[in-house]
Amino acid sequence: MSVSSRLGWPNRITISRILAIGPFVVCLLHLNEPGQAVWRWTAVGLFSLMALSDLADGYLARRLRDESPLGRFLDPLADKLLVTVAVVILCIRGVHDGVGDTVLRLPNWVVVTAIGKDLIVSLGFAIVYMSTGRVFIQPRWLGKWCTTLQLALVLSMLLWPVLPAAVGSLPQWLWIAASVLAIAATLDYIRLGNRFVAAAASDGPAPGESSDER
Repeated sequence: MSVSSRLGWPNRITISRILAIGPFVVCLLHLNEPGQAVWRWTAVGLFSLMALSDLADGYLARRLRDESPLGRFLDPLADKLLVTVAVVILCIRGVHDGVGDTVLRLPNWVVVTAIGKDLIVSLGFAIVYMSTGRVFIQPRWLGKWCTTLQLALVLSMLLWPVLPAAVGSLPQWLWIAASVLAIAATLDYIRLGNRFVAAAASDGPAPGESSDER
């Protein structure tokens, strides 16, 4: 198979999304500069483009039948990198309301659950591979919904200064929902990993062929 066929449009879009994380981080670091709302709106624009590209590469991969091991690795990696850098910066620097001295910062426990999930899943992937010699990647709806809520959480914090009063507490509700789903997705992955290792040890049918929690 040629290099060009391996690096199809879905993977090119995914790689572009990973590269866009750099400018997004720059915008986040300048988010609270006085009179510089352009940084926040640029961050919102970049974030929206990355979210749309996430949908686009998945659609193209299915439509063009261009799904590949590289794509199955890069796509969740892009989401994990985006979520990780966003929650860390929003925890440390927060978002200024642009009027008074109020700053909304992401709580430490939200960051711990978000990053902890990815660390445990990655560690579990390595343990399963070392135990069975087989790759276990099985996307789960819990993991996908968790990532979706985490991305919605980041967007809600970026938009918090302009949210109507009626939904001003939306980021706080998403903190809780995203953290609960992160814990649930982690436990679900541990359960599946144990089943996979047990099935491999008894030479029975494995419950999945590959583990990546989105």
